[in-house]
Amino acid sequence: MRAIRILMLLLCAAILAGCSPRFNWHSVVFGEQGASGVLPDAAHVQTKTVQFGSIPLPLTMHSAHAGGVLFGLGEAPLPASLSGDPQARERLDRWAVASFYRTAGVPVPATLPAPGERFVIEGHGPKGRLRFEIQIMVTNTEWLEAIVVATPHDFDRAPVDDFWLALRWSAAAPAGSAATQQ
Repeated sequence: MRAIRILMLLLCAAILAGCSPRFNWHSVVFGEQGASGVLPDAAHVQTKTVQFGSIPLPLTMHSAHAGGVLFGLGEAPLPASLSGDPQARERLDRWAVASFYRTAGVPVPATLPAPGERFVIEGHGPKGRLRFEIQIMVTNTEWLEAIVVATPHDFDRAPVDDFWLALRWSAAAPAGSAATQQ
């Protein structure tokens, strides 16, 4: 009888191990100034042009899925028209933050998170509720972002903190920003 219980426990453990998501962290360096982070699997890299007003920005996303969770690290070099204009860079930051609220299908709040501050949006997607956790950094030379997206259930089960603890913004992060105080 004891042997049967042990065999059943081993069988249950094997089944549970097969259902558990694999988080095989891979280091990723992104951006021109050497920002770095980790993704839970080999990175899928895709570049698409986003329009900030009349300015096209080539945004490259390094992303990976694990356990129903999407992890992403993004980078876009800034053209001279933005890099030399602090107000334009602040507008870019505000625009990028607001775009995540719109993507999450929720109203953009009157007061947005401070530049460089990590924030959470409880939104929804085609299959139901989604949680977005995001941090955006706009430096003198680049727009950087880190994002985690999942259903609340998958989000709570995933080692999301490992992603955030490994994130290192570039040396060009503005002094005094939340990014330099991690």
